[in-house]
Amino acid sequence: MSGWEHGICGCFDDCTICLLSFLCPCIQVYRNANAIPNGEHGCCFLCGMCTFLSLCYDRAALRGDIRDHKGIDGTHCEDWLYSYCCFCLSLAQESQEMKSEYMLRE
Repeated sequence: MSGWEHGICGCFDDCTICLLSFLCPCIQVYRNANAIPNGEHGCCFLCGMCTFLSLCYDRAALRGDIRDHKGIDGTHCEDWLYSYCCFCLSLAQESQEMKSEYMLRE
């Protein structure tokens, strides 16, 4: 197991991801959910739209799936804290981690 390649405040490592995460997070959630092989997140469009309704969609579950897929250490409690307390920062971090996967699928 390892850690995240980019820190929680490393959103400026990729300015495109940073801007999308802060200005249009539904696109980033869509891309991340779509990049996870065999992910069980249903329709990715709905995942993106439900980002704004935290009761409808558990962002921490998506973060946990990304952690599991990439072999990153962590807990569901940490996923929940980052997902809800640092929403845009954690989304940018996850997107940078999944960047190679969704570039291959597009």
